[in-house]
Amino acid sequence: MSGRFANLEFNDREHERDHAEEQRQDKQQDEQALLVAAHGEYRWGRFEPALRLYTRCLEANRAVVAAWVGQVQMLVQLDEHHEARVWADKALELFRNNGELLAAKGQACARLHDHRTAMACSDGSLQTPGSSAWRWIVRGEVLLAEGQRHFEDCFQKALLEPLSDWFDRAMIARIYRYYGRSTNALGYLKEAVDHQPANGYLWYEMGLCQVDLGLRAAATASFEQCISLRPDYREARNELQRLAIVSPGAWVRGLWRRWSGR
Repeated sequence: MSGRFANLEFNDREHERDHAEEQRQDKQQDEQALLVAAHGEYRWGRFEPALRLYTRCLEANRAVVAAWVGQVQMLVQLDEHHEARVWADKALELFRNNGELLAAKGQACARLHDHRTAMACSDGSLQTPGSSAWRWIVRGEVLLAEGQRHFEDCFQKALLEPLSDWFDRAMIARIYRYYGRSTNALGYLKEAVDHQPANGYLWYEMGLCQVDLGLRAAATASFEQCISLRPDYREARNELQRLAIVSPGAWVRGLWRRWSGR
């Protein structure tokens, strides 16, 4: 009997170890699924849902650096720049001198016009081990925000990174449009569309740039293309409605006032 009970105890312990391992694997799969879903929402320009998913990923596991970076990026895209800086600092307390997080903080500081800190963070991100398109994209923004030269060189370096893809062009385009350079942004978006024509978000961003540049017909076509690829893209429908309401004369007058500063 004692041998039988000993075997039962051994089997119970083995079962507990197997169960714990299954739970660990399930948790990792859940974290990975949340991260993949968050990245997917980001690449469709849906920053609020992406932020929620990155946050859920961190609730499951605070050690997922990519989720911390994504959370800060989404806050920047939502114009929550102070909040972005706070969360970047929280992340850097856990992952000191992480290059991706330093770049994320650098972008938040650039948007806050804290150019000294932005440059220091960018310097740190480029000096730490590793390299990425993201670090060079932020470097370009920091230089652009300061009114310095060579920002375009940094954006081009970003696109030479081995893991760079079409979305990096979209990120650069958003930066250019944020700083009032819609012509530059449009060029990068056209390149991105060449690589990923089925992503409606790219067409939506193109439409916004075309609106800025007074290209009414082209903007309408871009928003319509976005909706054809993703019918539930509410932002594109709203832009189309706005274009339909504004008369051509008011459109031209608005552009003149924008360009003349009056």
